[in-house]
Amino acid sequence: MGTKTAVISIADLKSENLPVLRETLLAVPGVESVDFSVERSVAVLEFDPSQSHIDDFLRAVLKAGFRVL
Repeated sequence: MGTKTAVISIADLKSENLPVLRETLLAVPGVESVDFSVERSVAVLEFDPSQSHIDDFLRAVLKAGFRVL
């Protein structure tokens, strides 16, 4: 199976938060890449669904102190 894409809406996403969020999300097993749109307040992840699930990303974002929309 190939990679999948997940889009996560994050409250009050700001440019200065991107390094922490990128590091947090890339630490989740199976995450291959993370891009952000501050304008849309979203993170876009490419991931291996055999290694991780959307719930893993949501937990990681919440644990890092951010709020998911």
